[in-house]
Amino acid sequence: MHHPKRPFRINIGLLINQPIGYSRDFPFEVGDFFISPDLILHELTGTAVLGRTQPGLQVNADFQASIMVNCVRCLEDLKLPLHAVFEEIFTFETHPLSENEQIISGDGYINLEPFVSDYLLLQIPIKPLCKHNCKGLCSICGQNLNQATCEHHKEPVEGSLI
Repeated sequence: MHHPKRPFRINIGLLINQPIGYSRDFPFEVGDFFISPDLILHELTGTAVLGRTQPGLQVNADFQASIMVNCVRCLEDLKLPLHAVFEEIFTFETHPLSENEQIISGDGYINLEPFVSDYLLLQIPIKPLCKHNCKGLCSICGQNLNQATCEHHKEPVEGSLI
């Protein structure tokens, strides 16, 4: 069971003394996770597999969530599914051997929160669309052209030279 205010903080005390090659699964069912007041990951679930290695611990994680964004063309709300798979190394060394390694703190816990949120947020497209052929808004009157046409965007008559 994870602490509700720190759902990604894992007690690794039992893993530290295990033989190299030992691993354990940590399932997560967080629900809504507030990255900031206006940035919420919904239906956040996943699994982290922590394995004992020579330098420390290897984390292999697979997380899913959804986020509400606006389509960049029509501004409609859009529920966007997110999926991230990542691997991180946590070392017992006081100085990591490479820039990809994290140092295990002396309190016997590791916190996956920054990794989960960063990897999931990286899955959000720069320009999210409600559908690939979204028509957007009329630049004159603001009509959502996916729902109706307006006098500024009449459908061309078949055979016209427009």
